[in-house]
Amino acid sequence: MPGDEQFKQEVLRLAGQEVLTCIQCGTCSASCPTARLMNPSIRRLIKLCLEGKKEEATQNETLWLCTSCLLCTVRCPRGIRPKAVVSALKDIAEREGQRSKDAAYEQSFLKQIKDYGRIAELALTAEFLLVFPQGAVQSMQMGLELLPKGKIDLKIEKIKGRDEVKRIVEELRKK
Repeated sequence: MPGDEQFKQEVLRLAGQEVLTCIQCGTCSASCPTARLMNPSIRRLIKLCLEGKKEEATQNETLWLCTSCLLCTVRCPRGIRPKAVVSALKDIAEREGQRSKDAAYEQSFLKQIKDYGRIAELALTAEFLLVFPQGAVQSMQMGLELLPKGKIDLKIEKIKGRDEVKRIVEELRKK
């Protein structure tokens, strides 16, 4: 069954034609500090792109686990930029409305930064759990450990200069 040639060409346009020279040696995956968490591996992602397998390449957690350390790029014997492939796949996935499972947390985190100029752990956790209730047990366990040690502030205090923080966050979102 032939792959999606349009998808393949879009990845090549975004990541570079050199991706076509990939020999599937696996150096990118072997260099990756988060490879043990990734399924598929970076090497396999590149193969999926070259085969035009859009769904498999864009609908996985690997895209969101890349730390952008660029070890894969530095060590690639063919001069390919595997990180550029991951970025291309993220762009394509986001254009189609896909988000990482951590997007809700990131959104809550940024909202607090904009509203208060800082993070209030308790409020952030509560807001996140409204969207992702599966994390309740883990959050409660951590809270029970941190609360007696004074590591969780029970009140949210706004900082001075919140307008400037909000402006910075908005500016970053434009990029």
